[in-house]
Amino acid sequence: MQIVLFILELIKLPAFVLGLISLVGLLIQKKAWGEVLSGTIKTILGLLIMSVGIGALINALVPIQTMFEAGISAGGFETFVTFDEGVVGAVQGANTGEIGAAIAWTMLFGYIFHIVLARVTKFKYIYLTGHMIWIHAGAFAMLFYSFGLNLFWTVLLASIIDGLYMTLAPALAQPVMRKITGTDDIAFGHGQTLLNMVGAWVGKLIGDPEDSAEKQELSDSLSFFRDMAISISLVMLVVTLIGAILALIQIGIAGFQETISGGQNWLVFSILQALGFTAGVLVLLQGVRMLIAEIVPAFKGVAEKLVPDAKPALDCPVIYPFAPNSLLIGLISGTIGQVAGMILLAVIGWPVPLPSMIAAFFASGAGSIFGNATGGRRGAWAGGFLWGFLGWFLISFAYKFMVFGDLAGMGAVSLGFTVPDVIVPGIVIWLVAKLFGV
Repeated sequence: MQIVLFILELIKLPAFVLGLISLVGLLIQKKAWGEVLSGTIKTILGLLIMSVGIGALINALVPIQTMFEAGISAGGFETFVTFDEGVVGAVQGANTGEIGAAIAWTMLFGYIFHIVLARVTKFKYIYLTGHMIWIHAGAFAMLFYSFGLNLFWTVLLASIIDGLYMTLAPALAQPVMRKITGTDDIAFGHGQTLLNMVGAWVGKLIGDPEDSAEKQELSDSLSFFRDMAISISLVMLVVTLIGAILALIQIGIAGFQETISGGQNWLVFSILQALGFTAGVLVLLQGVRMLIAEIVPAFKGVAEKLVPDAKPALDCPVIYPFAPNSLLIGLISGTIGQVAGMILLAVIGWPVPLPSMIAAFFASGAGSIFGNATGGRRGAWAGGFLWGFLGWFLISFAYKFMVFGDLAGMGAVSLGFTVPDVIVPGIVIWLVAKLFGV
């Protein structure tokens, strides 16, 4: 049992997994020991640098999120926070019934099934985004657990769905990934694939890929916008100040400094959060560049032996350096889409997910990049907006109708899932179960 727990812990550490793959791949290719050592360490460092950047982003975004939560009064309708890691972590921590064990076993057997499928089918992708492996295993385990199944059937069915997802989702996105990256070396491995593809399909209908947002020319007076560090900083300053002003209206300066800024002046605190976000982006992109430079050549060694011709399916930031303008458009349009979705949900009386700057950047940003790849600037704006708007309806539906069971009863109070690759198959399976009276 200790060996199994050790393996499960390693699966949660993407830096170790990718470093091991790099090590084995380089050894298989009989590289010199210096190249093996350098490639392995740089692969691990690349992902760790990405983690540092993501950590800085989250640290900056959480207070901004708190500003919006404090600033947007419930006003007679139910609100909740959409946060995948929070849901799975809370449920696994509470460990009601056998759900904690079900999540752990689904992680293990779902991934084994995924490797087998990649080996025996034409879908040669290896899913390597550690936190998404955990989130999907948790979500699918909760789904089948909510049907009243015992541990064996919960793990068996959840593992099958989990393995199918990790194998098929990268294949679905790969045609667009080739357009984004200009190569066929890496795949997309994140739970936002379905809504990204909606953005790509809509972009193809309404735009022209030749009119790319990345080709957009600015006048000399606005040339500073070409610098991603400056443009992201300015956008985040506007977003953060809006959140801060909304919070000030509701709780006042004293309340803001007591509950949000830890005593720091509200304006100084808001500016630092916005600039801290940009600093996180820059660190993250440096890690992405290092990771891609090392993992792609090293991965070929493992792929040729374990899953011939396989491609690594990596986390969403791997596409950010290819389309920085689209990423920025996604942040803006995704935030607008979220707000539009919130207003309509409040009107129809459904639970309202509070705005998430995390989703606006990571998810709508990627949706905008997918939309730009097929529809240029129009596609970029549509992809980001649709992710925020449609995503908020999916999130609310799953929460309102308890698609994944009574999350609050399992320990995740006022929390809901975000990623569509969990929610959409969850809704389909839930509807089928309802038809059969489960």
